[in-house]
Amino acid sequence: MQRWLSAVVIVFTVGANLANADDARAWGAAAHRMIGGLAAQSLPAEIPAFLRSPEAARQIAEVAREPDRSRGAGQPHDSDADPAHHVDVGDDLKISRGPSLSALPPNRESYDTALRAVGVDEYRVGYLPYAIIDGWQQLALDLAYWRADVAGASHAKTPSDRSWFLRDQYVREGLTIRDIGYWSHFVADGAQPMNVSVHSDGWGSYPNPEKFSPAKGLRARFEGSFVRRWIGEKDISVHLTPYRDCRCAIQRRISDYLSATQRQVLTLYRIEKAGGFDGSQESGKDFAAARLAAATSELRDLIVGAWHRSDEMSVGDPPIALREIEAGRTDALTALQGSD
Repeated sequence: MQRWLSAVVIVFTVGANLANADDARAWGAAAHRMIGGLAAQSLPAEIPAFLRSPEAARQIAEVAREPDRSRGAGQPHDSDADPAHHVDVGDDLKISRGPSLSALPPNRESYDTALRAVGVDEYRVGYLPYAIIDGWQQLALDLAYWRADVAGASHAKTPSDRSWFLRDQYVREGLTIRDIGYWSHFVADGAQPMNVSVHSDGWGSYPNPEKFSPAKGLRARFEGSFVRRWIGEKDISVHLTPYRDCRCAIQRRISDYLSATQRQVLTLYRIEKAGGFDGSQESGKDFAAARLAAATSELRDLIVGAWHRSDEMSVGDPPIALREIEAGRTDALTALQGSD
């Protein structure tokens, strides 16, 4: 199993290019590795064991870098994918005078329509909330299919049927690890305040009563070199929060998560102005570690939430309720193999 899962990572990383740190709208490689790996290591016992193994954590941590490494593939790939890393929220908490971060439209089409009504579009201002929601929904479906394979093998009528379910489960586990790793990148991006602000690298040409620096370069310094030099997994672990079930729709949860990050923009720029990211200043280290921990805690909680959501889903063609398959009340082989 481990050799096959390692092959999954290789397939999805060969030929990828590293992003230029000055252009990236994301944490650096060190941060993404720590967030993905720590979240996997902190999953509770209710999550399937294949996701809680050290090897799964290692692979999730490595694949977490992929959305940055895939930059440079060409067009239309780059122009379609790059806006997934950020959302440009103004000081009025609106996305470029359009939708409010706290009241997002239900899907990217309606989001883009609302933005075009004020003269911009999702490619200019970013669609990070929808990248996170999309990945969460895919994970819930991945887990539903995994559960269907486990149940199908348990209730199989013949050794041949059981063998098919076990092989499909094997493939699904590799896909699920890959999907978590790739999606974790965007959950992590959502905890970096500059990814959720028009002040995306220096304050820029906006009203600036506190006289923050408008110069570019803070992004690369904060999320890349500062984190890589001064922050380790132990620094993040002490800031992790207990599991939280918001008992709300995924759209609400992601709006709340990104809104909480946006509220840290002023704090970040005040620390920078005071020299907190110049060397090993405790204010800068504590802030960075807390932001990385917010991403790690959210990623862990979202994985648990996707596991709970999978219980309510249907799988296959034609669709069959997962609960029917797990109860042994229906034969899922044809539906999972595909009726066509």
